[in-house]
Amino acid sequence: MSRVLVVGGTGLAGRAVAAEAIERGHDVVVAARRVPDDDSAQYVTGATYVTADLVTGDGLEEAVDGAEVVIDTSNAMGKQASHVFTTGARNLVHTAARFGVSRAVLLSIVGADRSAYPYYRAKAAQERVYLDSALDTRVVRATQFHDFVTAIFDRGRPFGALLSPTGTRFQPIAIADVAAVLMDAAEGAGEPDGIIQVGGPRVESARALAEQRKKATGSRRYILPIRLGGALGSTWRAGRNLVPEHAVDGVGYGAWLDSGA
Repeated sequence: MSRVLVVGGTGLAGRAVAAEAIERGHDVVVAARRVPDDDSAQYVTGATYVTADLVTGDGLEEAVDGAEVVIDTSNAMGKQASHVFTTGARNLVHTAARFGVSRAVLLSIVGADRSAYPYYRAKAAQERVYLDSALDTRVVRATQFHDFVTAIFDRGRPFGALLSPTGTRFQPIAIADVAAVLMDAAEGAGEPDGIIQVGGPRVESARALAEQRKKATGSRRYILPIRLGGALGSTWRAGRNLVPEHAVDGVGYGAWLDSGA
């Protein structure tokens, strides 16, 4: 059994990673800016929680002390993203190295290195911080989560619609499947200072996925085609969000919907 520190462990991906690590018999510490109540949906039974702030560095020494592996699933949006993904990453890897952490695993996004979208650029900068660090690093780039794709469709709810980005395909993946890959990397899978790419079992058009969402929920909302502008739309239409050669034999979008997720 080893001690695994999950940074950002109260988010969707972090919770799944913490649960997977506990299932595999590891001693799990979750670092987050706020510790959840034990009856909260963010709480994973069996994990130890500590408060830490990546950007200020407060609590990082206590969090990494005794950890053998750090798994970074931290997230931030808007102007905070660049601070968390660069300053925060540097604070974390430098502290981890000083305290003898042997390995780091970073959750990233497929196509982050090939997009001008600001969030992706911030993730690419975060990757570089990890790969240039003294730690034995694995970067795991994943395609869009089932939950994320569903959230895109549901942005049309105020209009009585399901939004469907035109000219776009997704390769949605279950968070639990990504968590398993992250834990495999934490246990030594992959090449040191390497990048592991992983995608869902099938590549499908946004329209086809939206139709599955509509059918599974019995929704009467119509599907509204919409052209997504900007760098993110360009990235997706170019297919840079897809890695069919790295598809996992995991839970497909339809099966995920049928499970009531």
